[in-house]
Amino acid sequence: MPHDFKKLDADFAVWCNYKYLSAGPGAIAGIYINRKHFDKEPGLAGWQGNAKATQFLLKQTFEHAKDAGGWLIGTQPLFSMAPLEGVLKLYNEVGMDKIREKSLSLTDYLMFLIDERLSKYGCNIGNPREASRRGGHVALEHPEAYRICLSLKEHNVIPDFREPNVVRLAPVALYVTFEDAYKLADILEDILSNKKYEKFTSKREMVV
Repeated sequence: MPHDFKKLDADFAVWCNYKYLSAGPGAIAGIYINRKHFDKEPGLAGWQGNAKATQFLLKQTFEHAKDAGGWLIGTQPLFSMAPLEGVLKLYNEVGMDKIREKSLSLTDYLMFLIDERLSKYGCNIGNPREASRRGGHVALEHPEAYRICLSLKEHNVIPDFREPNVVRLAPVALYVTFEDAYKLADILEDILSNKKYEKFTSKREMVV
């Protein structure tokens, strides 16, 4: 979903990069800082946030860099940052508008499949349907959401479970296809119609 921080005049924004920017588990996060806050020192300061001119003088006092870099802490983990370089090039090449357009089409299609094929098994859509209010997730609601998530993993589909009854699905526009969405509906219909989720415990013993 596009965000214009300048237009919003946001003070701060933070985000993860592991999923939609494909950087994987342990990926470095991102932070946006409005220029009007550049003079504020972070609560957790590190040598990377020191003014560049004196960064290697090893002074005993922190000299805060008056820019976004002043909020850095330690040396950036290069192996966690490397995937971002490649995927950000793709984002710039394709363009956020086209990615957003495909994302909305994918989630529209997935919601259509849920309505047409899975509603008879007690599935509902829990997220807003309006494009202007929707991100890149689809929240499939079902009383057995926890066990359905466990069953999906057994079928090599990785969802998120959210209390109390949500199977959170995230079709990433860069590499998830409409065929993938259709295959997911096939898997879900098989799980639901044959109650394959019943082989799993409903006791919350793990984070899904």
